[in-house]
This record gives sequence, structure tokens and C-alpha cells, in this order.
Amino acid sequence: MKVYHASEMRAAEQAAVDRGVSFEQLMENAGQAAAAEILRYAADGKKALIVCGKGNNGGDGLVMARVLQQYGWQVDIALVCGNALSDLSELNRRRLKGLSGITFLDEEDLLGRLKTKNTYDVVIDGIFGIGFSGRLSADIAAICRALNASDGLKVALDMPTGVNGDTAECDEHAFCADVTYAFGAYKPAHINETAQAFCGEVVCLDIGID
Repeated sequence: MKVYHASEMRAAEQAAVDRGVSFEQLMENAGQAAAAEILRYAADGKKALIVCGKGNNGGDGLVMARVLQQYGWQVDIALVCGNALSDLSELNRRRLKGLSGITFLDEEDLLGRLKTKNTYDVVIDGIFGIGFSGRLSADIAAICRALNASDGLKVALDMPTGVNGDTAECDEHAFCADVTYAFGAYKPAHINETAQAFCGEVVCLDIGID
């Protein structure tokens, strides 16, 4: 079992890039692998919510949206950390332009839809990933509470929002995942008893860093 701190994970990604794999391809690999796991859980024709931050964790979610859409899913996307995204996330947002079945929600629409029962088959957290530390802001904490109260399978990408991947410190309003897809390697929080209450089942996915 490979267990990497955030700095070690970034070093492994950089080493893969030095060998000729682009950061863009690593993001594509992560999103494709996570979407493949979702498709194993549910057949096509389902509905998913993907909640994205502005960084590359959100970009992984945007890749997933494109893949799920290709399999007939309806996908709602909420960008909850502003409209200015990382370069790779922006690239993958542009790739969604004009695709049927893709809807972008503002925060008001997001919270409104989460109040309705059985809206989504899968709820995917791509807000912060392994880059989180400290405490959740009031607005993100409110979103996590709404996500936690919603129906559907709850999936975290790499790390549930509100959980520090290195220290396993958990905000009281952290996203509570049924399953967490760890990209490339496990992180310390994935094997910490306290944090496991938020991570749920942890599945490590190959993204091509070896």
C-alpha cells in the first residue's frame, strides 16, 4: 500500500511529467478512472451532481462530467469557489460547452435542488481534495451540510472536503462520503480511524504516476 503525503503526491506527479506524462493527461486519467468506478455502481441514464472547487480537484470532476454524459447521464455541476478556475480546470470546463445533459448551477439553484428528495443518484465532492487545511468557510460548510443531507451515493475525489489529508484533522461539517477515490496512492487520512468516518470505503485508482 502506497501512502503519500500531499507533498509526496505532488512530487510523484512531477516525476511522471518529467517522464513524459502531462499534467493534463494525469487529470484525464483521474477523471476517467473515477467515472469508470461510478459506471460500475450504476448503469447509464442516471443523474449526478458534481460540486467543484476552483483547483484541479474540481477539474477531475469536470472530466468525470464529460465521461458520464457520454454514457447518457444527466450531470449538474456547481462551481462553489468562484468562476475563476485553474488552467486545467478551465480547459475541461470548455470541453463541456454545448454538450447535452450538462447543466451548471449557481449556489442558490444547488441548495434548492438538494432540498428535493431523490434528485441525484450520485453526489460527487470535488471541492478541495488533498489541498485542504484549516477550517471550512461558512459558505462551504453550509454546502457540505446540504450535500450530507441529500440522497444518493456520496463520492469524494481524493479526499472529502473538510478533511486534511496529511494530518487527518476533520472539520465538523466535512463532507461524509460513502466512498472516496484516492488518486495514485492512499493519503494518511485514508487510513486514520477518525477520518475514515468521513472517507467511507477508500478505493485507490491508478492515474499513471508509476
